[in-house]
Amino acid sequence: MEAISVILPQKLGLKLREKAKKMGYLPEELGVELLSRSLNEELDPEGLVEHYQSLSEKYLGEARELLKKGDLVQASEKFWGATALTIKMLAAKRGLKLDEHGSLWAFVSTLSRTSGDEELVRFFGEVNALHRNFYENEMDKDAVEIIARDVEKLIEKMRRIS
Repeated sequence: MEAISVILPQKLGLKLREKAKKMGYLPEELGVELLSRSLNEELDPEGLVEHYQSLSEKYLGEARELLKKGDLVQASEKFWGATALTIKMLAAKRGLKLDEHGSLWAFVSTLSRTSGDEELVRFFGEVNALHRNFYENEMDKDAVEIIARDVEKLIEKMRRIS
């Protein structure tokens, strides 16, 4: 799948980020959703899988760089985003679309139960601590680094399940 970048005027970019935050989306994810609606062009399941996978890889790379630079707040959110998108990718492969935070938890719990791998739930709980850190800025670098390693493990487990 060929990705196309779109450069938004600052005002629209800020509005998109604000709206995405309120709705529990990542900005790029909401942008694609809004664009597909306005063009009356729904992504097929395969397109959705590729979209989620591409964004997940992008966010994971950005998270690693932000962590190296010491930007713990943004790194936390990017690690969260990479994980959420990996989970959405796996769900899309199964014909499901997860739109709410609770649906991510339900899907991870189901995967944990069916695979017998309790670490999926444990690691996802840690990822949620990073998501909270984005809003609260309460974690130090050591804590973010430790959880970031578990994020990597969780994403790898999710990719193997698919």
